[in-house]
Amino acid sequence: MLDYKLRLVSILIVLTVLVIGCLVLDYFHLRRRPWRPGLYLGILGIAGAVFLTSNAVLPTSLFYGAVVYQGPSVEKLVALTYDDGPNPPYTLQILDILDKYSVKATFFLVGENVRTYPEVARTIVQRGHQVGNHTFHHEDLLKLNRTQMDKEIDATTELIEAATGVSPKVFRPPHGFRDPVVLEQAKERNLRVVQWSVMPRDWKKPGAEVIAERVVRQVHNGAIILMHDGDGLNHGGDRSQSVTATELVIQRLQQQGYRFVTIDELLASNR
Repeated sequence: MLDYKLRLVSILIVLTVLVIGCLVLDYFHLRRRPWRPGLYLGILGIAGAVFLTSNAVLPTSLFYGAVVYQGPSVEKLVALTYDDGPNPPYTLQILDILDKYSVKATFFLVGENVRTYPEVARTIVQRGHQVGNHTFHHEDLLKLNRTQMDKEIDATTELIEAATGVSPKVFRPPHGFRDPVVLEQAKERNLRVVQWSVMPRDWKKPGAEVIAERVVRQVHNGAIILMHDGDGLNHGGDRSQSVTATELVIQRLQQQGYRFVTIDELLASNR
């Protein structure tokens, strides 16, 4: 019942805003023009829906609860993160580049892909990188009930543990979409929800140079950079541009004095 209660709270918040808005409109307009509650309620309803939806999808919103989207800004630290793997050969190619520059990153793994490529997931950990949970089927969690969410998260954690010997401490919902129920699910499992502050949209394949330029333009102290080594459940999905961009990003940010760390290391720097 908890999922319905949490979502009910969100609805009640919107209804409260609607009532207050109608009262305000009544106060300012009733004496000057006929009262049209249907119009006002419609406008406020749309505004409320936009408000709730935007806070569910914006990676930096804290409206529904705490998420991590950046680290401390004191030091020139950044965290490279990759979604949707493991996905050979691209995950392995990225790992080789990270090794070349002595960079550590965080990989948010899809359970189905871990089941298909457990050896690649194991290699990620063996090379000193952090792994996180990115659900089993890479589905929009806002469309699922609590039981379905349980399976998406728990099955992925179990597969990661079996393949790597490591239990993930961080969780990234697919597309970053979340609401109070999603955040509660993560909290119950002691998973920290991690979003991002730099998004070069590498999945659209605009070219490696464009991807790298976007990262360099948006980067800041404590940045969490979102990139992709996989493509949802599309095994072998082309991420060659992300591979090439990874090396360009590392070269240019290291030249600017940035140091690359995992999510755990980034957050620990605030202590």
